[in-house]
Amino acid sequence: MPAAWAVEGGPEPVPDGSISDTFETPLPRGVADSLQRASGQVEVTVRLDQPAIAEVVADGALAEGDVPAEPVQQETRDVVATQQDGFLAEAANLGASEIGRTQLAANVVVVSVDAAQLETLAAIDGVVSVNPLNRYEKHELPQDTASGSLSQAIDYVQARPLHDAGIDGAGVRVAVLDSGIDFTHRNLGGPGTPEVVEECFAGADADVTGVCAEFFGPDAPKVKGGYDFVGDVWPNGDVIPDSNPIDSGPEGGHGTHVADIIAGRSADGAHQGIAPGAELYGVKVCSAVSTSCNGVAILQGLDWSLDPNGDGDISDAVDVVNLSLGSSYGQDQDDSSLAADNLVRAGIVVVASAGNSADRPFIVGSPSSAPGVISVAQTALPDDLQWVLDPSSGDAISNAVHQAWSPVPEGVVSAPLVRPGDDGGVGCSNEAFAGFPEGSIALIQRGVCNVSDKAVFAQAAGAVAVVIFNNAPGDPPSFSFGSAEPVVVPTFTISQAAGQALVAALGAGEVTVTIDPASAIPLTNTMVGTSSRGLTVTGLRAKPDIGAPGAWLSAETQTGTEVTNFGGTSGAAPVVSGVAALVLQKHPDATPAQVKARLLNGADSSNRTPTADGFIATPISRVGAGEVRALPAADAVGVLATAGTGGNVGLGIPSVTRSERFTVDLTLTNTSNERKRYDMAAAFRDETDAASRAVDLQISPRNVTVAAGQSKKVSVRVTIDGSRLQDWPFDSAGAIGDGSALNGPEFDGWITATAGDEELHVGWTVLPRKAAEVTAPKSVKLDRRGEADLTLKNDSRVGTGGVEMFALTGTSERQPKPAEGDPGTPGSNAARIDLAATGVRTVDDVVQFAVATYDRRTVLTYPAEFDVYVDVDEDGTDDYVVYNAEAGGFGLTGQSVVYVYDLATDAASAFYYTDGGFDSSTQILTAPLAALGLEAGQTFSYSVLAIDNYFTGAVTDSIEGQRFTVGGEKYLVPTTTEIGPRERVKLDVTANPAAGESTQTGLLLLNRSAAKDDFSLVEVRG
Repeated sequence: MPAAWAVEGGPEPVPDGSISDTFETPLPRGVADSLQRASGQVEVTVRLDQPAIAEVVADGALAEGDVPAEPVQQETRDVVATQQDGFLAEAANLGASEIGRTQLAANVVVVSVDAAQLETLAAIDGVVSVNPLNRYEKHELPQDTASGSLSQAIDYVQARPLHDAGIDGAGVRVAVLDSGIDFTHRNLGGPGTPEVVEECFAGADADVTGVCAEFFGPDAPKVKGGYDFVGDVWPNGDVIPDSNPIDSGPEGGHGTHVADIIAGRSADGAHQGIAPGAELYGVKVCSAVSTSCNGVAILQGLDWSLDPNGDGDISDAVDVVNLSLGSSYGQDQDDSSLAADNLVRAGIVVVASAGNSADRPFIVGSPSSAPGVISVAQTALPDDLQWVLDPSSGDAISNAVHQAWSPVPEGVVSAPLVRPGDDGGVGCSNEAFAGFPEGSIALIQRGVCNVSDKAVFAQAAGAVAVVIFNNAPGDPPSFSFGSAEPVVVPTFTISQAAGQALVAALGAGEVTVTIDPASAIPLTNTMVGTSSRGLTVTGLRAKPDIGAPGAWLSAETQTGTEVTNFGGTSGAAPVVSGVAALVLQKHPDATPAQVKARLLNGADSSNRTPTADGFIATPISRVGAGEVRALPAADAVGVLATAGTGGNVGLGIPSVTRSERFTVDLTLTNTSNERKRYDMAAAFRDETDAASRAVDLQISPRNVTVAAGQSKKVSVRVTIDGSRLQDWPFDSAGAIGDGSALNGPEFDGWITATAGDEELHVGWTVLPRKAAEVTAPKSVKLDRRGEADLTLKNDSRVGTGGVEMFALTGTSERQPKPAEGDPGTPGSNAARIDLAATGVRTVDDVVQFAVATYDRRTVLTYPAEFDVYVDVDEDGTDDYVVYNAEAGGFGLTGQSVVYVYDLATDAASAFYYTDGGFDSSTQILTAPLAALGLEAGQTFSYSVLAIDNYFTGAVTDSIEGQRFTVGGEKYLVPTTTEIGPRERVKLDVTANPAAGESTQTGLLLLNRSAAKDDFSLVEVRG
């Protein structure tokens, strides 16, 4: 390894074959905004500055009966409506036409307008922001997964005792924002007869009339109302709203499953959901012909949920909203998150699925990431099994996932392991299995073709079982079935690491694998590998809040009577919505924060996660407070809640340079009619964390006596001893897509309040960074010999600071603080990436571009993309783009790689992972000189563009006109150095007599593990 990399280890190359051929292309050079570069008609959301009713009512107004009088509400709405009418009148002069508007959850108008008029549209008085429409996805997993009965669900989450006591959700109104509800199904108030099903679905885009009106509307047995905000053809055609939210179309059915899980009840009572007495409202916001959900429709659906009868008075608002949808890496700038939080503020319980993007760092989705929303993770069914593969060489693989579209082994299967013969061992053809020994077990790598096709090819060659290993880090996934013929041999998936270990063992000789049903491990109260991990990417909040099993047999649309498999966090969220309905029936005056706190307080915190080495207690950032339990949530007389939203305690990523202290206040409420005494305690999830004494929690008072109907404050003092922390492992996190990497440095557990048999708890979590605090002078001056001393100082008492040094070739002033609604603010549907400085260096055969911004970002992938446009021959035309992107595509791997994109051929290749840390404002983009056609002594020009790659594609900042000569920096300094705690390092800066042409003015220093300043700019004078 070159000496230049002695400190930090050098750029991490991408292994051959580990990056998907799918890649996101960089944005066109020199574009200022994605909307401005659009042509023709575009659809945009326009946010106006008059506050909507949900933004001005008191917190929890609906639950506490503190709704303003109807004339006051109407006045607020009239002001909003008048502003919207005035805006639309001016917009019409620009050729804009109205698509929709919201007036209660948020003051938003959606218009279609010629892109050439956008700047003029934004200049209309009262406009806060103009942004493109967002699109979300349903959070359903493939339906080929095994499912349990809803009767089993009722028993497992302890809803049955509540039902027996008359608590079944009666009087609680639940809006399902989804693909609609099939109100003809016998589980949802319909007769289920073929004649009624046919008649009602034939009129899916018309008003509900005739016999169909008996099953939809205020007098219907189950589905009391709703609206269709998307129609039956979007996104393949226009949005065509109508008053009929029946769950139609080839991609319909999602909302019907969700509704049945929440509150289904057949006429004979034999089939029931979690809260069978609750009333349902079908609000269609998702497509009937795709998995997409419309961002504007979601806003309109949230608005509708505040005022179902449309009279302008929100006193008829629903009690619970379920959103089994979202977008990974949930951002606070997401307008659906802002609107959902506004509903919570008004007094509506909002439940949303966390997402199915697996155990990847900070990938939990919006709108579940919003502070007040209840974010739901998915846990396993109580009778699920974890299969064990026992190889003759190496360790047993204890977290194999059986694919439900294949048979379960009926007895012991033991046979030699054999790989297919095609390139990469992906097994995507019959030819790949030429010469495959009959009676063997096929070991196949994921990729190129459908997973079930791999099994079909293997079984045709005589395989007795199939083992498919993942091609990306993380837990082994489940896959849908997509083959022309059935799979008749047991098929399992395993992790990438386990598969690579088997491949290595095969390289040393024959390996026999044994699969014994008797060795299968029960998965009761365990995590599902596909469920999305927190913390939130913005705000670093402790999400998800809670977990629930999510794979159930529930109502299938357009069948009248049938139930089919349904899975994912889409199926977990409605379990929690159903439990919330039960809690609200028993505690009708509870605020959303109190309902959330009750759910968390009563959750089963003993959830575990299967790993290759057995089981570990599940981190709070995966399952929240635990797996939902209805009985303790509803029956507890005490409520332990964090301030504000009632969620778990999240302390984010504090930078620790010595001993740091935080104080968190909780409220303990006694709802009984007698005095209660609670013993307070704090526990760690991992005994190793507790033994390290790096993090300490002290609760005051330890014993709390709370009078009947009263509350008391409890303070939790958190002390982090930086000297006891391990070194921060995430200074270079580009290759880290497996969220389990966070398990070590993350400290978490539970804060409990116990009175007799009653135990209340909330989770707590912190990801402390042992940090350096390196400072550098603003400038140095060369003496007559062309030399200067550069002294760096590390003020941290605990953390060693690594420093990477680059030629400083460009800077940019800090942008003004954004006003409300501007890019980067909550609900703006736009991110702002503010460039501070850029630099470059060449070492051996690579060039590295350094980018520094004024604000930190949690992950390297979103919402920032950095495009380095390189003009190799300085002819005024860019030749290549070097840029960062998620390997494989959005939400697929969690890894950030550096692509080199050839503008002449439209070809891209990834050579290195992005070099940068979690919670950092800097990145290093590395590329081979040869890939850019550069060689020693060659001068090139480049510009750096900062891009919002999550919402808009807008270029939010740029530094243009930079130049550099390969190997010809103006000033010679060491490439890297390290500075120990409370140390100083003096470095030599020397003018380079062989310097080439460049715009270099000094040095850009990137500070690893930095507590505050991730970078320093040093001007070199003289």
